[in-house]
Parts: sequence; C-alpha cells; structure tokens
Amino acid sequence: MIQNVTRDEVVALLPRRRPDMHKGERGRLLAAGGSARYPGAPSLSAQGALRCGCGLVSLLSLPSVCAACVARLPEAVCWPLEDPDEWLDVALSEASSFGAALLGPGLGRMEAAMRFVAGMWGRWPGPLLVDGDGLYALALQGANCRLREDVVLTPHEGEAARLLGTTPDAVREDREGAARRLAERWGCVLLKGHGSLLACRGRSTVQRLTWGGPELAVPGSGDVLSGAIGAFMAGGMAPRDAALLGGAVHGMAGEWLAAGGVDGVLASEIADAMRLVLGELRS
Repeated sequence: MIQNVTRDEVVALLPRRRPDMHKGERGRLLAAGGSARYPGAPSLSAQGALRCGCGLVSLLSLPSVCAACVARLPEAVCWPLEDPDEWLDVALSEASSFGAALLGPGLGRMEAAMRFVAGMWGRWPGPLLVDGDGLYALALQGANCRLREDVVLTPHEGEAARLLGTTPDAVREDREGAARRLAERWGCVLLKGHGSLLACRGRSTVQRLTWGGPELAVPGSGDVLSGAIGAFMAGGMAPRDAALLGGAVHGMAGEWLAAGGVDGVLASEIADAMRLVLGELRS
C-alpha cells in the first residue's frame, strides 16, 4: 500500500522554535564527505542543513574541500584532515557533541573513504544519514553491516539497484517493492525519483512525496536534500519523520522555483528556497 503524504502531515512535523532558544538547541550535524573530484557536494549539504534551521554544521573533509566550503559558506565549521584514515577517530571522539552524522556527499570511492563509512556504520553511537558514495560503501559491505534502527538512506534508482544486487531498470519497474526490500535490510529509506518513496522497517505503509518535478533533477540537488534531512535528525527528530519533512520541503522548494521555469535551477537555489518554504508552512 502506498499513501500520499499530505501538507497537514508535513506541517505537523515542523519543529518548535522557542523565542529564547540558542543555536545548540537547533541541532548539531556532522557532515563527512567531499573529494578532489566533488569538492562542492558537502558544501551544498551544509547549506541545505543550515537553510532548514540546523544550529551548527561541522564538515569533516580534506583541507582543499574545507577551504572551498568556507569560501562560499562561512557559517560552516570545518575539520580539515588530509588522511581519511584519521577521520573515524576524530568523528568518534566528538560524537557526543552531535545529534546526527551525514556520510557520503561527494566522498569518492577510495579505499580509505570506504573504510571510514564502514567504521561509522559500525561504531557511530547516534543517528546516521547515508547518501552518495556512502551508499556505495554500504553495498560493498553488504551482509557485514549490522542492523540499525536509527538510520536514513537516500538512494536514487542506480544506488538502490547496487544495494539490492539488481539493475536500475528492475528498481524502476517496481519502485514500491524495491523501497520495501531496502527498508527491511537497512532501516529507513527514501527512494528518490519522481514521487519519492519513504519506507521504514516495521511499517506496512510506503509513503509517497508528491512535490517537485524536473527542476530538481540537477547536480547537487541530492546533496541539498541530505542536508535538509540531516538537519531535522540532528535536531532530535525520528529518522522517518526527518526524511518525510526534509523530502517534502525539498520538493516544495523545487515547485517554488519552477514557477519561474524548470530549466537552469541550481542546487544552491533549492537550498535557499527551503527557508522560504518553511516560513510559508509555519504561516
């Protein structure tokens, strides 16, 4: 059974914002990703998180990626480390400072990065969101990854196919079935695409997000989405609720921008529009 998510359901999930709250109460997100080939991806995730109200985003990445991020997004905090084999110890030593961690945007597929994702999946004590090349790392691990209840995966059809050991065409032909199988193995999954599907282990209903269209099919859009979901997870929201709210706001931001045309939308513009969508939902 697939059930369309309603606007009222989205509004009901909006986090409270007390007049006297401080930034720490908005949530602290650790984002780990970026590589020489994809230096901008984690910056877009950080922007998405901050535009959705996250109190603090710390980027764990290569020095060159951190420098690029801070140059365009000075609100982000950075931990520049040249050797990804050092990332895990640093992340775990500061785990108590964060409400959630985001793994994978622009990470690349070098062996050290794959080891980092495997280590975080096995040892990170808090909620995890895995996207991009983080999903590639999970597919490599397969059955070696323990079951977790505090995760969100955000694959597109190609990434979903790799996780399931099948083809993108097979996923496309049975998106509901693919979402259910992914959720049973991995926890909570937002299968991206036109009418993104949200499935979670232990829930009989698959939920469909009906907002957004071709304007979202641009480079970096998924990175912004993962940042949005990560922001709500870091703020203490349950993985399923965070995925629903982040996915809905991301789609609504696309529709907002599509009023001016579906071509030429930039991922950074989607991130900026999410702030406007949240304001409109609260009103």
